[in-house]
Amino acid sequence: MPGPFETLRISEILAVILDGLQGDKKSLYYMSCCCRAFSDPALDILWRSMHSFGPFTSLIPQSASFMNDPRTSDCDLLKYRCNSSDDWKKFDKYAARVWSLRIGEHNNDSADLKKNRDCYTRLTVIRGQDEFHPFPRLRDLAYVLSGPISPQAKPFPPSLRSLTLVCHNTLDCDPIELALDRAVAEAPHLKELCIVGLMRTMRTLHSTPQLQFGQIESVDLSKAYIRAPELAALCTLLSQAPISDLKIHLQDRLNMNWQAIPPMFPALKQLDVRGSMFSVVLFMSRLAATNLHTLVFQPDGHPSGVTIHFEYLIPIIVEKLRKSLKSFDLHINEPRPRARDGDLIKSILQGLEPLVEAGLQSLRLFLQVDSTVPVQFPPEVQSMLDPCAWPSLKQFHFATKATALE
Repeated sequence: MPGPFETLRISEILAVILDGLQGDKKSLYYMSCCCRAFSDPALDILWRSMHSFGPFTSLIPQSASFMNDPRTSDCDLLKYRCNSSDDWKKFDKYAARVWSLRIGEHNNDSADLKKNRDCYTRLTVIRGQDEFHPFPRLRDLAYVLSGPISPQAKPFPPSLRSLTLVCHNTLDCDPIELALDRAVAEAPHLKELCIVGLMRTMRTLHSTPQLQFGQIESVDLSKAYIRAPELAALCTLLSQAPISDLKIHLQDRLNMNWQAIPPMFPALKQLDVRGSMFSVVLFMSRLAATNLHTLVFQPDGHPSGVTIHFEYLIPIIVEKLRKSLKSFDLHINEPRPRARDGDLIKSILQGLEPLVEAGLQSLRLFLQVDSTVPVQFPPEVQSMLDPCAWPSLKQFHFATKATALE
């Protein structure tokens, strides 16, 4: 019978143990140091997900240390020649293990972040001369857009599958259209895109061939501050991409010509839309999806006119999604006239009856309320909120949620 140490030498068992230690970097480090058999597997897990580029700056060889100097130009970088094949051996040993790398966050514009971002970008210039990316197995990258991307740089490796663009909206920042051009050209197999923060745009409709976006399946714009020009640009660029999952937050009263936007997102299957009721109504009117089966709607409240907006929105949802929608989550948020909650819920449920009759399987309503005020509805409305009133639904759920604290 093998002893406990011999059991751990079985690669499948060791892999399960190391996977369970992914969040425990100290234990992974100790595992990598205890014996040769554990070293490489433990280091693979330890370096797989990196939340900063900082640890790699100390691995850059002395011959390339000049790239940390902000005065270094692209011409200086392109003159660099590796003195020895061993120069980058230590760096490559660890960089090749990285699957996920974060270079920046939305609320962080520190000097260290800019230094790390510039260092990473310059590194791709130096190593890219031989058509080699310094992180050849990188699949998930969070990259800061806080200045122009050098034409010689290759920040987005071909192996990339998921990209988060963190926009800091500096005056010299590349417009979002150019950044996306670079991303899809350098990472043609990109499947997930997330944009965070306040972006810039060229403010003219862009002519990027839409086929370039042919691999993107998931887009998250829920943490992006999107003004009218940026929304018009993104909707035009991505309108025919095979996006099946979209999260988006829409600002209020977007001053744009919605009729100039082509019918959007025909392949969409899941939509999580938040923000202005007014903008959501217009956005939904341009939706071209015919197979959308899951809808989550979290509109901002409004002191007046909430019922009117729902009276416009519900018929649009019924008309466009009646044949495909299977799951609908609706959040009714504040502010709104509290005295009319009963009428509002009654109007919404009556408006959604055609969806239920057409095959909706799950309906969940969430009403945001002040936790200090009791919630009471007339008997007619209360009976409509009883799951027994919806026998054809597999799930009917109504709940109140407390008003979020500032």
